[in-house]
Amino acid sequence: MSPKAKENRDHPQNSPKKMKPSPAQEPEESMSMESLLVQLQEALQLEVKYRGGEQPTYPTPDAGTITSGMRDGSAHVLRCLKVWYDLPSDIFFNAVSIIDRFLAKMKAQPKHLSCIAVSAFHLACSEHKHLVEERAKSGGNQIQVQEPITPSSNNNINGCAPNGSSIFNIPEPSDLVNISQSRCSPTDLLRMQDILVKKLQISNPGAGPEEPVTALKFLRLLYAVSKSASVRLGFPDLLPETLPDYLPYQLEILTCDSVTLRYRPAEIALSLLAADFRHRSAAHSLEYKQLMLEIVKECQKACNMNESFLNCLAPVAVLLKKYNGEGTVQHRQRLVWKLSNRTMKHLRPTEKLRGTLPTIKEQGSSNLPRMRSNSECSDQSMESLSESDSERDIMEEVGAY
Repeated sequence: MSPKAKENRDHPQNSPKKMKPSPAQEPEESMSMESLLVQLQEALQLEVKYRGGEQPTYPTPDAGTITSGMRDGSAHVLRCLKVWYDLPSDIFFNAVSIIDRFLAKMKAQPKHLSCIAVSAFHLACSEHKHLVEERAKSGGNQIQVQEPITPSSNNNINGCAPNGSSIFNIPEPSDLVNISQSRCSPTDLLRMQDILVKKLQISNPGAGPEEPVTALKFLRLLYAVSKSASVRLGFPDLLPETLPDYLPYQLEILTCDSVTLRYRPAEIALSLLAADFRHRSAAHSLEYKQLMLEIVKECQKACNMNESFLNCLAPVAVLLKKYNGEGTVQHRQRLVWKLSNRTMKHLRPTEKLRGTLPTIKEQGSSNLPRMRSNSECSDQSMESLSESDSERDIMEEVGAY
């Protein structure tokens, strides 16, 4: 083997760097893996409780059914609200979960969907704030407070980064109604929120130690398990230390599509990780690809996934390809501008102008004599007209012969 070929084979980008962990690190890594697996099993037990149902694709003949397209449009509106208020992704996923669970349990009309969505978002904000407060008071290690809340909060397993001291403010109902342009009042929002709490049996939102189990929760846990497994195998540089910021954003796009409701949240999260691992290993060696594949298989076994996970890989890949291709946005809400009379006057400066041209009479115009000007254009038009008549006469004579 030539020295250049050997150098390419041993390049760190083509072959994972294997390092044997020290004896002092092995017990700590083992405890970390065991703790992650315990958290994963606890989340799997609550997965069914927080899973919603899929809505019909087409409306019923009475046009009183919420379709999957309507649900997806509301999910995109909530994602815009999450970005507008710079809130953690946990609130968005919990709000969408509340909508899906409520629609699976109750039959609602399409005109009430916007109010349901905004109420679910406000309820999710309250749940997350109360959950953070409870964990901060009890001194829990799983959730800590961060100020300000930035996209980097997606790196933490439980959605909040350390070294924080204050909690975000819950958006006002009036602001949510105005920004989302929902056809409801702040009182309607609070009334609908009480209905959501009652029907979903949320006695005291966020007061207990139980946090919502969503696809984002599984994404963080499965990535942490994959990272810990790579370290135990002797490849600490196989994956980044923290969850990349783009993965929760891609998961938000997947959650906005009703196709993902056919599969378990854990399957959606692992399918996204498998797609990311496949993209990472595209330019690496065969050993690197085999390691990533083994990690995905171990996660699949830990979550007790069957063939449904294999069927979930294709839809996730299609949605990611559409998202990365920067195609047209299907769900785009029509904005309605609310302006005062004073603003309307400034926007219409020509409102007071009147036309100065005389009115054209439609009747009696046939008796008026037609005046032709003596301009050069008129003379040229008359000459062209006479030339065309002479050409027509010549063609008729040729046709006669």
